[in-house]
Amino acid sequence: MTFKLGYGSKTERPSRNRILFICLVFSVVLFVFAAHVEWVPYLNSSSSSENSTKVQQDKPLHTGSTAPPTSNVQNESNDPSKESSQLDGNKEHNPFLTMFPPRPPAEGEQFLGYLPHSGFHNQLITLQNALRLAAYLNRTLLLPPLYLSHKREALVWKEPPALLLQWADRNKTNVAYCRDIDTSTWHHKTEKELEAMTEEEKKTGRECSLYHSWTMAPWTYFYNIPKLLTGVVGVGNQNEPIRVFGRPVMSLEWLAEYLDIKDSNKDIYFVNDTVRYAYRIVDDSETDYGVYPGSENQVDEQELYPELTPKQIAYMHRYENELLLTDLQRRPEKVLHFGSLFASDRVDARSVNHKALKDYISKGMNLWNQGIIEATTAAEKQIEAWIKETNRAAPGFLSVHLRTEDAIFEKLIPRNLGRIVAWLGQMEKQDRKYLQDNGQPEIVKRAEGTPAAPEKDKNDPKNGGKDDIGTEKGVEDNTDDPAIDPETTSLTPSSEDSVLAPTDGSTTTPTPSIQSPSTTLANVTKEDTAPTFLERCRGAPPGSPMNYMATDVHRPRHSPLLQEFLSQFPCTMFLADFPESVAVLDRIHSPLDGVHMLEYMIALMDANLAAKGREFLGTEHSTFSAYITNHLWPEYHPGRVLEEPEYSDT
Repeated sequence: MTFKLGYGSKTERPSRNRILFICLVFSVVLFVFAAHVEWVPYLNSSSSSENSTKVQQDKPLHTGSTAPPTSNVQNESNDPSKESSQLDGNKEHNPFLTMFPPRPPAEGEQFLGYLPHSGFHNQLITLQNALRLAAYLNRTLLLPPLYLSHKREALVWKEPPALLLQWADRNKTNVAYCRDIDTSTWHHKTEKELEAMTEEEKKTGRECSLYHSWTMAPWTYFYNIPKLLTGVVGVGNQNEPIRVFGRPVMSLEWLAEYLDIKDSNKDIYFVNDTVRYAYRIVDDSETDYGVYPGSENQVDEQELYPELTPKQIAYMHRYENELLLTDLQRRPEKVLHFGSLFASDRVDARSVNHKALKDYISKGMNLWNQGIIEATTAAEKQIEAWIKETNRAAPGFLSVHLRTEDAIFEKLIPRNLGRIVAWLGQMEKQDRKYLQDNGQPEIVKRAEGTPAAPEKDKNDPKNGGKDDIGTEKGVEDNTDDPAIDPETTSLTPSSEDSVLAPTDGSTTTPTPSIQSPSTTLANVTKEDTAPTFLERCRGAPPGSPMNYMATDVHRPRHSPLLQEFLSQFPCTMFLADFPESVAVLDRIHSPLDGVHMLEYMIALMDANLAAKGREFLGTEHSTFSAYITNHLWPEYHPGRVLEEPEYSDT
């Protein structure tokens, strides 16, 4: 297609004046429009999808973030005075809009791709694996969006090409009008009502019924990815930033167009996973460990993985194939494309350098979502006020996580709740000792008292029933669980993709989900039939610890499961006790498609607040707990290490 460029002729002065006047009017209109869209783009429900996906690169992204030219992210000033939050309306500092902009591939550039699936935290684990693998292989990572959905629209793992087809179905092209339609008010229509619908109504029903049940967001909405990419320089033997290439569309057609793929058979090497655990990437970059079956020189795996138990090592054998990292490094294709990269042990790290990189990436994804940060800050201020109002002896608060739903967690409720009770008791004793040793005996004296005792009932252990945490006396609790992949359960207390390793060698069916049942809108409203936090805590002895519990228990203040616990520890808080914080998240809608973001952010808020506790105890094998323990808590308490106590029912 050719364009003809015309030449202007001389004009009279009045014509010039008219032109200048028109230009002036146009400039004013443009200024007004710019001022309008500048205001809080990620809270603005009228932001268009087109405008929301554009990234301004003439200014820095966020204070403290730097990125290489290959990442298309400008370096920025480290002057804190120039920092701009998401809520000040400066879209250059709004992480929701910082998708890496399109660029042509560099000469000779090689790429790494994969197919995400399952829930939020499983996608996060997969992203961390992919970032490490991209660094190991010196390839540019094709960065997919984060997929968020209701359970019925979850992306579950399926063998190729089914998972790719699931991604292809997630398309909101030509249905932007659905963003303003509240489908939650729709009722199930009778056959007679369906027959009476017009063709336009039927079309709207087809196109909009699931519109608000899923959305996508760039990872930069939640995490400071640019800072992570450049921060790896100097970690291990990493001498350059990790490169990424934004991949907003997951189709093969998109790859061909934007990566200039001429022949997919020659330019793309697919590593297909015909079963869920088809392959594992083994780090043989520095050591020949004799991985080949039957090798006489095969090294004892216990020596290779001294940090793992024999059962955890045995669990790694669920993979059908082991791919050597050095073999993958020699692949010549432009694109090396995997299916799933999910599971904490999917990408091996045996060398010292690779272990260092793994540790950095797992801890380096700093949460920077302004909504979550603002909501957490509001809750912290409320907690400080409650500590003074209820006359707590010890400063700050303790945090715990109790997961009760899905697979093994339901069976282990007595044990896990028992661990929390025992741990809080230990913390209370430590607090008293600290106050005594630091010359505050009068506070210790006031703190000594007996918490309100639970009412006696037929389950009293003295009567041969259950103790106050529901553990049956005389029944041995299985404290030596089978090897469990500690990352196969979700960030939210509700399971997203739970695949545990039962003792019989079978596998459980993945159960996709997206939110914690205890933190839905229905459960953060005022609970007027149960004692409130203040009603319970005001009458408690000053030594009774201030606790925050993140949990998937439905309406925890009403739940029979927690009544005895709340009597024993009356100063226990839940997310539902902070309606103002929840309201901060409740007002956020995606500027890309208008989808309400609360249910996708609430679990992160729960985790973030729990991580603020001066100490934390999680649920074993829960990734919600692992995320807090391994990432969030160390970030907020630098230089300190969590030490979980030994626990036994006997």
